[in-house]
Amino acid sequence: MIVPLDTPVATRAENFRKVLDFDESAAYRALQETKQVYPEAEVPPLRPPRLKREGRSLVALVRGQTRDEAIRLAVDKLGGIRHIIASPAPALLKPNFNSADPFPASTHPDTLETVVALLKEAGCADQAVGEMGGLLSLPARGNFERWGMNDFQARTGVSILRFDEEPWVKARVPGAIRWGGWVHCIERLMTPGQHVVNLPTMKSHGGGPRFSLSLKNVYGFVHPRDRVRAHFVSQMAEMIMETNLLYSPSLIVLDGTKCWISGGPYTGEERAPNVIIAGDDRVAVDVVGASVVRAMGSELLRDYPVWSHRQIRRAVELGLGASGPDEVEILAEDTTGGADFAELADRVQAFVREPDPGG
Repeated sequence: MIVPLDTPVATRAENFRKVLDFDESAAYRALQETKQVYPEAEVPPLRPPRLKREGRSLVALVRGQTRDEAIRLAVDKLGGIRHIIASPAPALLKPNFNSADPFPASTHPDTLETVVALLKEAGCADQAVGEMGGLLSLPARGNFERWGMNDFQARTGVSILRFDEEPWVKARVPGAIRWGGWVHCIERLMTPGQHVVNLPTMKSHGGGPRFSLSLKNVYGFVHPRDRVRAHFVSQMAEMIMETNLLYSPSLIVLDGTKCWISGGPYTGEERAPNVIIAGDDRVAVDVVGASVVRAMGSELLRDYPVWSHRQIRRAVELGLGASGPDEVEILAEDTTGGADFAELADRVQAFVREPDPGG
């Protein structure tokens, strides 16, 4: 059930309560209602984006003959994987496996394969893939099995973390004012010095968030007792952005080979921009990603400059990345010779340059 954020809070809260009563919500509800007290943890210091040129965050927007070629091209545009991953520390990869619904509802397994291979090339031998699962799709074990993650683990040596089975902490996040300065999150996220790699899909999201990209994907790190809290307030979008204070991404690979321009988060109206977007500035990556969805004809984004969206405004306020059009540089390339790529890149560029009229 989609419960748009612009639905009146009382109506949205009542609809959400009804979903919690579904039999399929039992596992989620058990976590949400737990009385367990989790240990407190300090959040690692927020690290600003490093992939920049003359003060502008670099965002690769590319198209390749295959998904693997496009991801590698995007990484090369940003300076190469050994430049992006400067130290061979442990890596935590966060796909969107919120359900077992096929791509673009969920991260494509081939994207995961390529990124794992790239991280190994950068010297990251210790890698883990982790995800939570949504309200109607727990335990996460079932999603991981349907995505073939048991075989993936055996074949690659990458650890699989089903967050509903992993340790949790109560993390101190002073900037998360709408959470009261504390957020319950997965303990592994608090590991100092690790690389966190965000692997979102590109999709619209009902009438509230309007789009679900890298900033929204981080919500999977948050415990159900807190995720439920956010559904009963009018500033849910802003609360989701505040959970991004829990971590700093080393790399974001946004798979836009297909996207949704309406609907979401589980089903939607599909288009095929056939692009990969990459960077380490989550604001800049999402501004470019949302601009692609808009260019594909999304009614949800048509009349809204991307910098004016609630997600982006709050992310900018929190200092999570670029603060406006002048702080983003798009690196575009197409190896397929497609006639439409240049036009798409130009439209995206125009949308990214459109300032927030209220900013």
